[in-house]
Amino acid sequence: MMIRSTLAAAAALLTLALAGQAAAQTQVTAKLEQSVAERTRLVAGSAVFWCEGEACVATVSNSRTFIPATCKDIATRFGPVTAFESGSKAFDAARLDACNASAKPMTQAANN
Repeated sequence: MMIRSTLAAAAALLTLALAGQAAAQTQVTAKLEQSVAERTRLVAGSAVFWCEGEACVATVSNSRTFIPATCKDIATRFGPVTAFESGSKAFDAARLDACNASAKPMTQAANN
């Protein structure tokens, strides 16, 4: 009986630990000026971003992803970023300008 109680307590603690870890995760979102043609995977800021339409989104468990270098990596790959957010935090205009300094040139629709 003692072993069952110990196992039940251990299982409960493990469940609480995993639930706490999942609750600590947040999304980092980069909104793009130009749509991504097809769903694309990008590793930036030690996180996996899935980019589709006009957004790149990663679910992370720490704040190391919400940094200027991550924004720059996304801008380099997909062009200008119009917003970079995580939870209630967002880059201001100056930080977005710095992020977009490395943005790839926008491609214009072919009219020829």
